Amino acid sequence: MLGRNLNPSVNSTPGRSDNRAASCGRADYDGGDWAWEFLRRNPDYIADWRSSVPKHLPCITLRDGTKLLRLRRRFLRAEEWGLHAFADPRLCAQKANVFWHASALKRVVRLNAKRPTEGDEAKVRRLADFNAHRQAVINADGVPLVMMKRSGICVPLEISGLSNLTSPFVPVIELHDLDDLSAQTELLKRLQRFTEADFRAVQKPFASDERLHHALIALDESLKGKTYRQIAIAIFGEKKVTEEWHGHSQFLRDRTRRLVAKGTELMKGGYRDLLG
Repeated sequence: MLGRNLNPSVNSTPGRSDNRAASCGRADYDGGDWAWEFLRRNPDYIADWRSSVPKHLPCITLRDGTKLLRLRRRFLRAEEWGLHAFADPRLCAQKANVFWHASALKRVVRLNAKRPTEGDEAKVRRLADFNAHRQAVINADGVPLVMMKRSGICVPLEISGLSNLTSPFVPVIELHDLDDLSAQTELLKRLQRFTEADFRAVQKPFASDERLHHALIALDESLKGKTYRQIAIAIFGEKKVTEEWHGHSQFLRDRTRRLVAKGTELMKGGYRDLLG
């Protein structure tokens, strides 16, 4: 599926006014957002989306503000791209409804929701208690996956035993793979922070936003057939390129080539490495 020839013209989807990397809200982007920005530029993905039926699935907003997509069947072609269902590639991460499949995510908090009983009052939680943007998908098996997102941090939460997402529950956390215990613990700490009244953004899971942004610009310019020099100007500015492009050092040229290569790699499948 990822082996078709790259055709830059396919990426020029009619009506796409926000396909430039400059439109990305980098400060609030998490790994899933960056992954989507690269995937939505993939011409093979665009072709699959165009042939998909239906192209758009309705989302509803629950009374607690959680955005919900309920699926009655699986979309196997979308799952090959790491998604529950196809998202519109004309839309950037800030506007698109992108529902990553649990199997594509590196780590997921798995939680059993117990029905509250007498004496459980102090342990009871609701999804509304998590001070974050909540986006949920209920798959054909009826298992909800809730993405908690805020300030560039995302925590995927898979919940068993909760038929109504707005109902109260007592959370019982499952831990898997003791070799990965420290990473799972860090994910739980991030989830806990979403419940704090004085929530403060902590360091994002990865600190390569600027490089990803540059790689995205390089990819966009490359897909338009621009030269390396033109790509460098789009990223670093004409003044810097004029001063350094023909200098003794090849650093700027090499960096531009690496950014084009990285952007292309991420578009063709490397975006999965960005998923938390």
